[in-house]
Amino acid sequence: MSKEKKKLKIGLALGAGGARGLAHIGVLKVLERNNIPIDFISGTSIGSIIGALYAAIRNANELEKIITTADWRLFLSLLDPSLTQGFLRGEKIKKFLTKFLGEKSTFKDLKIPLTAVATDLLTGKSVIMNKGDLIEAIMASSAVPLIFQPIKKDGKSLVDGSLSMPVPIQPLKRSGAEIVIAVNLDDDYFSHKKEKLSLGETAFQTIKLLRYQLAERDSRSADVVITPTVGQINGYDFLVGNKIITVGEKATQKILPKIKKLLNLKK
Repeated sequence: MSKEKKKLKIGLALGAGGARGLAHIGVLKVLERNNIPIDFISGTSIGSIIGALYAAIRNANELEKIITTADWRLFLSLLDPSLTQGFLRGEKIKKFLTKFLGEKSTFKDLKIPLTAVATDLLTGKSVIMNKGDLIEAIMASSAVPLIFQPIKKDGKSLVDGSLSMPVPIQPLKRSGAEIVIAVNLDDDYFSHKKEKLSLGETAFQTIKLLRYQLAERDSRSADVVITPTVGQINGYDFLVGNKIITVGEKATQKILPKIKKLLNLKK
């Protein structure tokens, strides 16, 4: 009589990257189609937003429908300027997120355990959030400095998690994940080289370089790393959502044999 195979606990780390993060939906679609269940999710910035939505409904096709039918022009118009610490207070975006998460207002309301990662602006350390107010945590994780005001919580000034942990793998391991699949949206930054850069492009390239290095550091401890080719997509171009989702699907389909092989070997 053969022994029953042990079910491995799988963690999915969804990296930062603005609109490029819609590729996460493509990743989730392929994993679902191939019956690869996710037991834990961690997310940084856009990864925390997509992660929370998926953890709330646990249906990648439904999530795709929500995202692709959203009025992104309205979303991008939800700007409530303030000159105190950041341009945007974020209250209107908070309402936008609340609309889609519905009654899932705390982490414990989710169908899949979620961890969101932010950065303490005063110490530079990562802040791991998996309890309490869900919307507050997502807003902290995605609060880009100088664009959004920091979120004040427990004496900390919280901003975008990509400044300290753009691909959040360690929180999954601490949660009990035995296999970690990571999505690194920063890996493709330098696949398209330019001969000359303007002053503004040089400044932006410097930021991309730092993100690239941080993401590469984080990704080393994952079992599988998915790297969608999204380097040339504008981080605020949510209007090409279908295209970005497809890129995520293709990248996951390409690495799927490795994921299946790893699952069989570990079992």
